[in-house]
Amino acid sequence: MKKLEFYLLKVLNQTQVLPDGTVYEIKQLLGNIDSLKIEMYFNDHNPPHFHVKTNCGTIDATFKLEDCSLIKGQIGSKDVKRVEYFYEQNKTELWGFWNDKVVK
Repeated sequence: MKKLEFYLLKVLNQTQVLPDGTVYEIKQLLGNIDSLKIEMYFNDHNPPHFHVKTNCGTIDATFKLEDCSLIKGQIGSKDVKRVEYFYEQNKTELWGFWNDKVVK
């Protein structure tokens, strides 16, 4: 049941339905680190970046894709280390997603 709930929330949180019934994607979940979610939003603004959030709203931070530096938000140093590790392991994919899906 927990797995089904995760996938339902993933789909519902990533889409928006317009009044004419058109459904389009808003964001993409790119990974999880414990309770942290790594996301990018479609048609987002520069500089290239990704968002780190928790379901309970205790963390809402933005990091630059260029060097994984914190742009805004508050996040503990332990979680920053986790994000930096995720970034180092996945930066090629993160840049690919930004270039393919975010930049129009």
